[in-house]
This record gives sequence, C-alpha cells and structure tokens, in this order.
Amino acid sequence: MLMAVIPYSSGFEIDRFMADAASRLKARGLRLGGVVQHNEGTCESGCFAMALEDLASGARFPISENRGAGATGCRLDATGLAAAGGALGAALADKTDLVIVNKFGRQEALGKGLRHEIAAALLAGLPVLIAVRRDMLPAFRDFAGEDWTELPALAEAVESWGLGVARVAA
Repeated sequence: MLMAVIPYSSGFEIDRFMADAASRLKARGLRLGGVVQHNEGTCESGCFAMALEDLASGARFPISENRGAGATGCRLDATGLAAAGGALGAALADKTDLVIVNKFGRQEALGKGLRHEIAAALLAGLPVLIAVRRDMLPAFRDFAGEDWTELPALAEAVESWGLGVARVAA
C-alpha cells in the first residue's frame, strides 16, 4: 500500500500545510486528485468558514454550516462533505499521480465523511497522502492497519515522498 500519514497535534495549522504541500507537488508536475481544506473568514461564533478544494478541478465545496451568533463551535455540513467526495471518486477515473486527503477526522473515524473514498483510492492502488490528528491515530489504525509511512510535517519530506511514489506508481 502506498500511503503516507502526517500525524499532527491540535493547534498545528494542518489545513494550510496540506494546501501548501499540494501546491508544491503540483508545481513539480504531479497530477493530483483529492481535496485540501481552506479556512476563510470567521463565522459569527468565531469558527472558520471551511471549504474543500478539489485538487483536479479547483472547485470548492463549502463544508461548514453557519449556526449563527448564539452557537458554540463550528458544525460540519455533511452535504458539502459528500459533494467533495466526488472529487476523490474522480481521481480514480483520471490519470492521477497522487491522491491527497486533507485529513482523517472524526467523521471518518465514525465510518462517514470521506472514509469510503479513501478506501477506494487505496484499493485502486493510488498513492494517498493524508493528515491524521494524533488523537485520531487509533481510529485511523483500525481503518488502515499499519501498512503506511509516517511523515513529519515538513514540506521537504512530503515533497520527496510524493515525488518518489509518483515515480514508482507510473
């Protein structure tokens, strides 16, 4: 299995890191599939307005639900997340060098979110790069087992791994 995981701690700006990593890999000529998250502005409750970007088309899918001034915390919009799942499905049909999934989070740990699409990419033999918050690693291991490479959250390490697996998969 060609999969790399970037474990990260709460507070680390993983969304920006993954978007930057995708930009770097794309600039090196890789054909990317999958999604990265962008956080823009703030909701009235202080959370970000979140969107997933399809790395192949550039389309963005809003995935946060603005709950208004009295709400506490953000709420994930499952409809937007499902729509973004199509971006991962498209990566299976297109000539993709590497699939990037912004993160394996609570929804995936519960058997929802992009879990099915991640599994489909792996079963299709596509290299997958994914971030996993450290407290989600046990759920991720239950899902994926131990056949993956751990990468540090360092741009050079991610770029080197991505270029290496793209050559192997080609």
